[in-house]
Amino acid sequence: MTTPAFPEARLDRIARLHVLAAALPGSMVLETVIDAPFDRVWTWLADLERSVPAFECDVDALRVVRRRPRPEGGERLRIRTRSSARFLWLPVVFDVDLAPGWCWMVSRPQLYLVGMAAEPDGDRTRFAQLEGFGTSGPPAVQALLRPLLGLSRWRHRRHVPRDVANITRLAEDLP
Repeated sequence: MTTPAFPEARLDRIARLHVLAAALPGSMVLETVIDAPFDRVWTWLADLERSVPAFECDVDALRVVRRRPRPEGGERLRIRTRSSARFLWLPVVFDVDLAPGWCWMVSRPQLYLVGMAAEPDGDRTRFAQLEGFGTSGPPAVQALLRPLLGLSRWRHRRHVPRDVANITRLAEDLP
């Protein structure tokens, strides 16, 4: 008697971001197609010190302060950002998981999340970005945070499309 094979589900990097967005009530993910090849787009995006201040209007500067290789490829980084936002003048530190087509940034302490994912699509690139608050805790804490999460979703409905439009414009203009 043979054992029946179980179905196997595989998610591409963009689908992973959508799953994370569904699990994080204070976040938003937006997907687009960039009219430029994956290698060119991802090489630019992965240069976080150059790309993030160029497309993210809330970041004046980003500096990598620690870099370690990941066993499965890519790098684990610690970055420090300097904000241009009037309401957020403190530097923010993020732990970053960076691999081809994948970037997951978690602030320290774990309050804010940013994710970027890309997949080749012929001569173009499918791209998605997630931003939001990562909250956890008992139900009472979640209930207290619900208004903040609603405000976060409202802000990200305006902020994430602007970032994605900037990324698209800048990536399509790369040499």
